[in-house]
Amino acid sequence: MELTSLSQTKDVAFQDVYYTVTQKKNFVKVIGKRQILKGVSGSFRNGQLSAIMGPSGAGKSSLLNAISGYVTSGVDGLISIDRKHSCYITQEDHHQTLLSVEELMNLACDLKLKRSHQQNKTELIAEILDSLNLNHRRNVNANDLSGGERKRLSVALELVANPKIFFLDEPTSGLDEVTAAQCIRLLRSLAQRGHTVVCTIHQPSATIFNYFDNVYVLAKGKCVYQGSPRALVSYLSHADKECPKHYSPADYIIELCDFEDPQVVSTLSALVDNGKLRYTAQCDQEYSSFAMKNGNCDSHSFMPFRQALFSLFPESPPTKSLSSIFTTNAKSNGSNPLLDGGKVVLLSQAKTLLRQLSTTDREVDHISSFQQFSVLLHILFLRILRARIPIFIQIFHHVMVGLLFGVLYFKRGNEGSEFFSHLKYCISVIVMITYTQTIIPVISYPLEVKIVKKQTFNHWYSLSTYFMALCMSRMPLQVFYNVIFLTLSYWMTGFPCQWWRFAIFVGVGIMVSLVAEGLGLTIGAALSITNGSVFGPMSIAAFMGLAIYGFDFAGQISPAMDWFMKISFMRDGVVALVITIFGYGRDILDCGEIYCHFSNPRVLLKFLNLDNVSVLHQILYLFVLFIAFRVSLFISLWRRCKT
Repeated sequence: MELTSLSQTKDVAFQDVYYTVTQKKNFVKVIGKRQILKGVSGSFRNGQLSAIMGPSGAGKSSLLNAISGYVTSGVDGLISIDRKHSCYITQEDHHQTLLSVEELMNLACDLKLKRSHQQNKTELIAEILDSLNLNHRRNVNANDLSGGERKRLSVALELVANPKIFFLDEPTSGLDEVTAAQCIRLLRSLAQRGHTVVCTIHQPSATIFNYFDNVYVLAKGKCVYQGSPRALVSYLSHADKECPKHYSPADYIIELCDFEDPQVVSTLSALVDNGKLRYTAQCDQEYSSFAMKNGNCDSHSFMPFRQALFSLFPESPPTKSLSSIFTTNAKSNGSNPLLDGGKVVLLSQAKTLLRQLSTTDREVDHISSFQQFSVLLHILFLRILRARIPIFIQIFHHVMVGLLFGVLYFKRGNEGSEFFSHLKYCISVIVMITYTQTIIPVISYPLEVKIVKKQTFNHWYSLSTYFMALCMSRMPLQVFYNVIFLTLSYWMTGFPCQWWRFAIFVGVGIMVSLVAEGLGLTIGAALSITNGSVFGPMSIAAFMGLAIYGFDFAGQISPAMDWFMKISFMRDGVVALVITIFGYGRDILDCGEIYCHFSNPRVLLKFLNLDNVSVLHQILYLFVLFIAFRVSLFISLWRRCKT
């Protein structure tokens, strides 16, 4: 894909855009490729509300994703867009949880405006919320808003940066007719204030259809109409398809493309040269809000003319078909009804329109990474603290499991005959920490990834800054939970009352916890909740298998296998706990029987082949795995945000 980015361009134009996806039978076998967009062209102009329409599977969202840059893989063609000053609003209005409307607006301002430019932040927020009729809901949690209010909030958050171009995917999806009409009127008002607004919509009602300034109809990956909604009836007549009087033109053209002869799509696509031509009603020059309220244009003036849309990319020579159109238009004497009273306007003559700057543009300065990091760290930690029920559940969970472990192994820590109990305790501690810290992000994080993708795409913050804030914000409570669990279980079990030994014990547990969390976040960032819920326990089982392997015949394990087992952070954690509890010159254990073979800790370590192993080495292995999983997390986030 070749992307032409013009810093002062408010129009969006594209030529010969193809979008191809690879179809797979499974993760390995590729069964072929499917072409969703088939060389479509077109433009969406500043100051207009444009709609991409079509039947299901026509490629509406694919086209929106391709021209906005939301999807780049498999896209080929020429696209002209000011990417820096555009924003994309997804169909699902996901917002940061546990934050009010006002807090979200403050967050957007803090991330998009320099601190020196935030003196008027309160007035700016009030102005935006007033214009979108959200001021009375500013103290309401975003999750408690209605569907229409959440959509308006999505627009409000992006208006902080005053982008030139808005892309919206199915903004009326899930809304009733009245709310949908209000949403479209809001978008039309944005367009009239100098923005370029492009949205996808499946099948609008007649009322909503007339609010659009421009419609782009897709069918089977091809453009079958582009132009004014008020020219659609005449366009269909010219194609020998009379729209019934009781039909909405939007419904009729979709039915034609969806249920009629397949050749209809090819015929209609040829009339617009797959998007290189635009049909415009003569009365559009005089079309106003009065006409919107009092009916469509007069039927006698409802004759469209065609505009050639082929010059944003002068390095690409016109095709033969387009050249023939120019020749035909030049020789036309008015006999063609589609050209009566009209004229051909080359887009090259309108290039100056693409470079007009609105005097009301509010440029957003580059925000320092430190400012973004501090704002994100504060917000992420605030959200964690406000999740009181999860915090209570986590505290209850760690207290109860700590007490349970303490009761199961109560005062056994100094008994020489309880060798296997000691080993099972160390394994159980690592399994508990791993399972808890892995599964929670596997279930909770996938929704967060969708928000991160939208906000990084819309230039709220950089991915690296978010990644650092994410890692830092989760550590305090995680350390707190594990200290509770490890403290209760350690002292109740009766291990040596040495604070330095206890500190190493807790440190190893926290390190294992951080590695396990990295594994869970990586799975949550890479997979959906359903797939992650399967893959998470499977990965834990694999690591646990390596963790418990060979303790009863440790001396017979080959060096190669011994090194392979080090990739299991659970194995490293278990070994580190065993050495911490029984190493470093621990005294002889009590023996209540005639003979206790493992009453001497050195004998126990020798049996497990750990007599020459250092805790420091195990912690080093854990640190390497911690870094590896964090790098995997960043790569997973990057792939999700860039594809």
